[in-house]
Amino acid sequence: MNSTTKNLTLASILTSLCVVITIFALSTGIGYGIYLDFAIPIFFAIVYLKCGGKYSILSGIVSVSLVFMVVGDLAGALFMSQSFLLGIVCAYFMNKDSILMEDIFFSSIFSTILIMVIDIYTKALSGASIITEFQEMITWFPYKQYANFAFYCLIAFYCSGICFSIYYLSLFLGKKLRILTPNAEKKYYIFRNLKLFNRFLCFKRTTFYLCCLYIIFIEMLNIFNFEIKFIYLRVILISVQYIAYYYVIRDSLIIIKDFVITRTKNVLYIRLFMWVCLLLFFVAFRIQAFILAIISCFIDLKNSIRTHQKKIVDLFYEKKVNLRARPQ
Repeated sequence: MNSTTKNLTLASILTSLCVVITIFALSTGIGYGIYLDFAIPIFFAIVYLKCGGKYSILSGIVSVSLVFMVVGDLAGALFMSQSFLLGIVCAYFMNKDSILMEDIFFSSIFSTILIMVIDIYTKALSGASIITEFQEMITWFPYKQYANFAFYCLIAFYCSGICFSIYYLSLFLGKKLRILTPNAEKKYYIFRNLKLFNRFLCFKRTTFYLCCLYIIFIEMLNIFNFEIKFIYLRVILISVQYIAYYYVIRDSLIIIKDFVITRTKNVLYIRLFMWVCLLLFFVAFRIQAFILAIISCFIDLKNSIRTHQKKIVDLFYEKKVNLRARPQ
């Protein structure tokens, strides 16, 4: 049996399994929540790693169609389509030779867009929309600015958190099933030692600059009071901005801390620096982000810290160092 026939046969079997379990879950009322949010994306991420992209997409389309025709649950079918696409996208980035944090960042952006698209379809087909109803509720709220801020942050944190969880759980299960590709194996190794590797996982320079430019662009729209009428586009743009803010601040702090500890060899300076950043976060969040980004860019251009960080991660992985092993 050639590889094409083998992958098609395996994808068909997995599709049948997914359809049977999903129909049971939706029929009994336990399908919503954890099952659709986590089980479906992880399942299709595994299908992607085992069978490839085109068979996983075909499997997802067939699964959603069959579930809708049998159960007749439109909302369940829409949420299922959202979940299987998210799982495939996470597996796609997992399979690439890329930086782990960039994978989660781009997956989070895709998740934000996907949620809005599904909400648009839900509103068109059933008349119900979480996004528009919440925006209407905010108009009656006395502190509208803070409510909007909390709303956009909630979407950003939800999309980032669910992508992070799906990515990690898919890698963990793929490792147990021994179906990880070489790039996915490397990312599993990094995830397994994430506590130690976290300070070496910065964006590439071009990605970091693009994040900064995107933040500046959205802030300029706010300064000139340019209002985006289409609510879904506004939610996507601002939610992605908050995701970009998080990674810009994270990257900047890592680079500055690495530079300070390398030059001074004194942890006290790091602690003082972090306390100052914490205070500024509540006083002038946006100004702090821009200052940190400028300082980190200057340090990186002078010392090529991002390049050195990638070399360190690659070196540890090539030697397969067991960072959890205790020295004898």
